[in-house]
Amino acid sequence: MIVDLTFALVLEGVLITNAVSQFPRPGLMQFLKECEVLFGEENICIFTTVDETRFREVATGLVYEKYAPEWFFTIRYIEWVGEHKDLRFVDDDINRVIIIDDYPPYIKSSQKHRLLQINQYLDNYTHEAPDMSDIEFERVLELLKRELGS
Repeated sequence: MIVDLTFALVLEGVLITNAVSQFPRPGLMQFLKECEVLFGEENICIFTTVDETRFREVATGLVYEKYAPEWFFTIRYIEWVGEHKDLRFVDDDINRVIIIDDYPPYIKSSQKHRLLQINQYLDNYTHEAPDMSDIEFERVLELLKRELGS
């Protein structure tokens, strides 16, 4: 079932630790594949503070290492301009967008109803090993499926 919504993904703290260490969150490949089933790959985008060149390098590495599907390195990139992530950069109708983020203060307060919050995957600046017991993607997928009625 593909819904007519755009799913905006955040890179750092959500999909990976950060753009330097780049540890993928456990279950990343399966999560992205399930999102593709729900939204269609053309309706998934990346909304990040990481500049596009750096993001494409990270995405290529994730695909090459088989942590992300092939379409991930060509995913639509949304440039973040301003103090908050404004979902109007994704779609003029913010009610056609769902964003997954680990840091709600970055989302415009008038758009927080479109936020699906996920717990941060490690502190962005930690030197800890990745937490392989993290199951946030499973929790978020259940919430998404419930919200989408699938």
